[in-house]
Amino acid sequence: MNKIINSHRMNIIRVTLFIALFFANSIYSQSDPYIRVNRLWGGVSSDGGNKGITYGSSNLNLFADYGAFGARFQGGESYFGGFVAIGTDNWNGKPAMFSPIAKDQQAGNIVTPIVNYTRYANPNYTVISQGKTTTPSKNDLGSVTVDPSKCIGTSDQTVVVTNGYVTPNLQVQRKVLAWTQQYHDNYSIIDLTFTNKSSKTLTGVYIFLHDGEYQFQRADGTNPSVAAVDQYSNNNAPRKWFHYYGAKKTDSLRVYYNYSSDDPEVAGDRMGQPLTQQYGRLLDYTYSFMATIHASEKPYTPTASYTTPIDPNDKDDMDQPRVTTVANMQNNLNLPLLGKTYDPVGSDGASYYNYISGLTLQSEDLTGADIRPGHHRKDIDDLGKNAPGGENGIGAQANTFESMMMSYGPYTFAPGQQIRIVKVTGIAGISREKAIEVGKKWYNDSKFGTNTLDDPMPNSPKGSFPTNFAFPTGATTNDIKKDKWISTGIDSVLLSVSRAKYNFKTGYKAPVTPPPPTDLSVTGTGAGITLQWSDAAAEAMSNFAGYRIMKKIGDRDTTYYQEIYRSNSSDKAATHTFTDTKVRVGSTHYYYVQAAANISSTDPNAHPSERGKTIFSGRVFFYNNTAVTGEGKVGGDMDKIAIVPNPFNYNDPLLRGYGYTNPTNLQISFFELPKTVTIKIFTEYGDLVRTIDHNQDSGFDKWNMTNEAGQTVSSGIYIVVFQTPDGGVSIQKLVVVR
Repeated sequence: MNKIINSHRMNIIRVTLFIALFFANSIYSQSDPYIRVNRLWGGVSSDGGNKGITYGSSNLNLFADYGAFGARFQGGESYFGGFVAIGTDNWNGKPAMFSPIAKDQQAGNIVTPIVNYTRYANPNYTVISQGKTTTPSKNDLGSVTVDPSKCIGTSDQTVVVTNGYVTPNLQVQRKVLAWTQQYHDNYSIIDLTFTNKSSKTLTGVYIFLHDGEYQFQRADGTNPSVAAVDQYSNNNAPRKWFHYYGAKKTDSLRVYYNYSSDDPEVAGDRMGQPLTQQYGRLLDYTYSFMATIHASEKPYTPTASYTTPIDPNDKDDMDQPRVTTVANMQNNLNLPLLGKTYDPVGSDGASYYNYISGLTLQSEDLTGADIRPGHHRKDIDDLGKNAPGGENGIGAQANTFESMMMSYGPYTFAPGQQIRIVKVTGIAGISREKAIEVGKKWYNDSKFGTNTLDDPMPNSPKGSFPTNFAFPTGATTNDIKKDKWISTGIDSVLLSVSRAKYNFKTGYKAPVTPPPPTDLSVTGTGAGITLQWSDAAAEAMSNFAGYRIMKKIGDRDTTYYQEIYRSNSSDKAATHTFTDTKVRVGSTHYYYVQAAANISSTDPNAHPSERGKTIFSGRVFFYNNTAVTGEGKVGGDMDKIAIVPNPFNYNDPLLRGYGYTNPTNLQISFFELPKTVTIKIFTEYGDLVRTIDHNQDSGFDKWNMTNEAGQTVSSGIYIVVFQTPDGGVSIQKLVVVR
């Protein structure tokens, strides 16, 4: 901390209270909820501390094409309002209460227990594939109650908890709200109300919030995994530019965002993290943002009851937050999380107070008549540097361990008064399809000297980046076009915040998401893959607009869900049936069904950008981690049975590219099998290796290339004998090459 405390540190030593939910070193209940209904996931802890979460292939990674993000550990605590720091210059309470080792901080600070409500339940989902019936995993939201009446406004998930500090004289109520329809599924709103329950007027009060991407995990980038040559160095932490839009008096929003920069340790332009081993597709093309959509001008006395979304006594102040900066929370702040000492009323407390009040980095403040009052750090991407980092409080190469910080105040907080801070946090950027398109064109143009990638903003040398933005050293014209495409995602950030702010001002009444089907079954047969579903609740909506079915083949990150069925408002029935006849035999297929609803072109609760559009039920309710194998038609001619691939060559780049040489995905496929047939695989010397009994309404089956003991077979020539109950026989040769 000492290295960021400079000559601007206050000469007057203040007695400081620093209440940090982050500082609680507690163990969290299994009932603490998860935000897992939209694209931004994380945990909400009942006592306001870190919510540790891990994501496996069975949940987050299912939504690679959806662009889902998971905020883990410290990331979860900040993204969903668990990190709240309050500093005041006149508190003299019990300091031990705020020590990370204090037991009463863990057990005594829950004033109103946490509640977790969702609008819709997970569908009853069944998969029948190759004669086996499976019930895929369901979305784990922790201890949750399905009750639309308890969801605030039209939110699809609502989490509420009130924590008390100063036992419990200072209370903080957190409301975390999330939506699933596609115009609002990339953000969550954290609505914080602070109430002074003490008998003491607090002066010089600052409220400090931050967001950081450390411990973040993206759904995309695991299958296939990122090759070593395409990973960032320094523990693979991506480099980040940081920008605050809101410091100027002409700025219409208050948005802090960060985005991928170049990796200065690697030659060339790496912005967007193009994967050269995956034909250039961009992996890190999104922007993470936190924004203020309401901040009390001053503490107010709450109105007993009111009908408007905002208490009439509570005025929003566009000059809040008063402090905006970015710094490495772990390295530059003396956090108890790292096992260091912390004195909330001693020198450490004063240092924290100086930090959250903006007194430690004044040399890097924006200045000028057009800048809002307070301390607003110069934007890292507007300093004319070709790589981020190196400023006070930031590492030499800024990465995801740096945090965006907003601090509100100073307030004089009298007993009985309240302060309301409403923040939105989310992700935005160009679409995944555009990121793949741009990356591939950039890759091909760089490799072959072609010129297929167009410039999205030919009349703007920096694209949507700020005036002094500096492209990486050595960036080619082709590189700059790629980077300018990434810059267009800034518009998506501002649009997302604009929608969230409009949602807040309507009292959280964004158009309600249609409910997903209550029941869905997906069955593979020789005639195709049949889906059956029911959704009476959606069909009862006045603006019901039918259904769509989305499908993808394979579980690779590079595959897409595509629409294969779309109906209209007349598509109402107790049970719906659709058979997909365009299947790939032997390939894995994934489906989900969405109900649709139309937004009126005059809907006052809809943001102008979404009026007249169609919205769909949320994707994340379907945890379709169980694939349906495309079945083939039942064969009648034993001579037409096919073995694919044959020969099976472990060194074949095509097989390797599709994962068929991975130990967990070894597969020999058999096509045009009779309904009932026994398949016996022998070595060329006549030793039996494996027997497969095929008896299903399908002409397809497969062998995982193991013997009866589960051992993978070696190179050689194998004899495959097919025999039906009526005496039919077919004998074929199979070659395996390692």
